[in-house]
Amino acid sequence: MFGKFTHLSFLLFISGFFVHSFNLTAQTTYKSEVRSFPLDHSHSISSVRNDFFVNIQNIDTIRQGNLKYSDFVQQKKKEIAKYDYSFVHNSANKNSRLTTDTTYKPKTGKSFEGNPYNGSVPNDNTMAISKDGIVVAAINTNIIFYDINNDSLLKIVSLSKFSDTLTAVSKHQYDPKAIYDYKEDKFILVYLAGASSDNTSDIIVAFSETNDPLGNWNFYTLPGDAVNDTSWSDYPAIALNDKELIVTINLLKYGGSWQTAFRQSVVWQVGKSEGYKGDSIHTRLFHDIKYNGINIRNIHPVRGGSQYYGPEVYLLSNQNFALESDTFFLMKITDSYNQPSPKLEVNLLLSDAKYGMPPNARQIGSKRLATNDARVLGAFFENGEIQFVGNSIHISGTDKYAGFYHGLIKGPDNATDFHLTIYNDKQHPNFEYGYPNISYCGTNSKSQHSIITVNYSAADTFPGFGAIFFERDSAFSTMRNLHSGNTYIRVLWSLQRWGDYSGTQPMYGQPGKVWASGTFGKVVGNKRAYGTWVAELYSPVDDPQEEPVDFSAKAFPNPPLDYRVSIEFNLPEQQEVQIEIIDMNGRIVATIFDGPALAGKNVLSFSTVNLENGFYVVRIRDGKELLYSQKIMVVQ
Repeated sequence: MFGKFTHLSFLLFISGFFVHSFNLTAQTTYKSEVRSFPLDHSHSISSVRNDFFVNIQNIDTIRQGNLKYSDFVQQKKKEIAKYDYSFVHNSANKNSRLTTDTTYKPKTGKSFEGNPYNGSVPNDNTMAISKDGIVVAAINTNIIFYDINNDSLLKIVSLSKFSDTLTAVSKHQYDPKAIYDYKEDKFILVYLAGASSDNTSDIIVAFSETNDPLGNWNFYTLPGDAVNDTSWSDYPAIALNDKELIVTINLLKYGGSWQTAFRQSVVWQVGKSEGYKGDSIHTRLFHDIKYNGINIRNIHPVRGGSQYYGPEVYLLSNQNFALESDTFFLMKITDSYNQPSPKLEVNLLLSDAKYGMPPNARQIGSKRLATNDARVLGAFFENGEIQFVGNSIHISGTDKYAGFYHGLIKGPDNATDFHLTIYNDKQHPNFEYGYPNISYCGTNSKSQHSIITVNYSAADTFPGFGAIFFERDSAFSTMRNLHSGNTYIRVLWSLQRWGDYSGTQPMYGQPGKVWASGTFGKVVGNKRAYGTWVAELYSPVDDPQEEPVDFSAKAFPNPPLDYRVSIEFNLPEQQEVQIEIIDMNGRIVATIFDGPALAGKNVLSFSTVNLENGFYVVRIRDGKELLYSQKIMVVQ
């Protein structure tokens, strides 16, 4: 059922760029090229003054490029009402554990109201938080900087003021995505400028020079028309690893039908160290990514869970407009942007449950909230597993609701186990859900724990923001309400925009803790509009650090002598063991032994000549539990 990664490559040289075009068993093709971009400008955010937060909302403007796209989406929503689905989610999820025990729900800590409503539609929420407790949160067109330690708002600026020193960039700026780099203790903000109405667009990438987001930022401009075919960029998604920022984006054409408006999804690998220093940044662009001749759309990068992984990068996509489907694309970029020839591998996966494009969600007063399609909206990789979420239809009996799916892919390189669940909360059977996101909240190498945050609404419930705990396999909690709305949402249209995404991030350095931001209904003046809520969340269960079993073992000499170290250990019986070398970032450097060991005393020696100087952990497992863990120091 699961395909394998395969590839065949050849090198082309086109227009001054090295361009790779690959054919994967005649199913997947793509191109890649290396580009560099100079620093556009640097300036301090603390110097921004007199921001009037100007916003002009054109009620005829429809995202994804044109009115025909909106017509297509609404036609698909009408088809949902008439479509005879082949599955019923309540019976499909009979093994899910949904408890009414409130201790099983995510625990809450600090929370506060985030970005003030500024007239822009919808409230696309994004957020990042540093180890020092500084929050950078953004919606469509403004950014707040908040100190959770003092519960104080440090500053609020519009995107246009944030980057008003950029050269030749449109004043129409939107779709911000914030991320915190815990390795560098710095922030990155990615957003868009311009669109089809400007006949051009740009991707703005801003790097903070220090851990103070009110200090200097370095700004870079990537072309929205990345492949020079008069496209504009829309709907960014971002991730980080040790060396690079990953940006995925959709290229759209203004005008035509929904099919021709979407041209392709592309992936940018961006070197981050140069961005922090203000040097020219180096990038690699993957484009023309096709499976069986059809462009793969709405690609979403997979972030690290508690820490970065790499150098490989995983990405996900699916059939986002399907009324029902079990198809996903799992992609992998094999190496960093600055390596000679990283490859893009594509694996077609079939899930064990079906998802589908959601209906528009109900809210009080017979009004609806737009839910768009079923693309992947959040994903992370931890402990050899990928977890991800996105909008979906949820069917309960004969009723059809807006819901969300949760996916779990174990061993993504082989994709041996892929489980999909459509969330079903028995305490709130009539609730509708939209724009979920997900963060890891476990603390050891066996944990699958995560917290899913989501916007919710119902025919008898104002729009609010909630959180759900995922423990393992199909075990989900009921939803914890994080903030209730006090009105329905109605701003400009009869069908209200509900969002395009929401924000979440683990609190690095504090395992089990997550921060998130979402939307609720709020009265603003004479409007029933959008509010933003930012909340601190905790895992509700004890997840103790993994401890080795009690048996005799030691490493000698330590530090190694003449590049050799020995591991002596006793086993109560013959068993299969795996011996791994782990670096101080928790990454497996090498598995040096995987095989049988006899009962009694065993001594295994190995060379450290291939290890750089520093500290490492030698870990012995029996496949299920940790037997032995010892730190060694390499000096050579």
